[in-house]
Amino acid sequence: MIRHAAALTALLLLTACSDSAKLISTDATTGFKAGSTNQTEVVAALGKPIHTIEEADGSKIDQYPAEAGSTSGSGIWPEWIGGTSTGGAYAMISFEYTPGGILKDIKTGK
Repeated sequence: MIRHAAALTALLLLTACSDSAKLISTDATTGFKAGSTNQTEVVAALGKPIHTIEEADGSKIDQYPAEAGSTSGSGIWPEWIGGTSTGGAYAMISFEYTPGGILKDIKTGK
């Protein structure tokens, strides 16, 4: 539940700061291999994630906004309150790491 609230918060922050978010393409993830790539390598290649979730067991999830699924518009208010899209609707790419910082999985989704 807390993880979902954190992801929603990150998406809302993207709405407010949509000009500064670097969108990651799915092609940019092809060089990362589960079991061998570490978190430092991913951050060096993609930059700082918009959000990092730390689990109780020490594992981490870094979240980046993805190019796929992004929308743009000129409205001031988000669609969910009756306005037009402001460019804040992004798909997310999540990098899941073991407690030791080794990449476990890459997940995409909205």
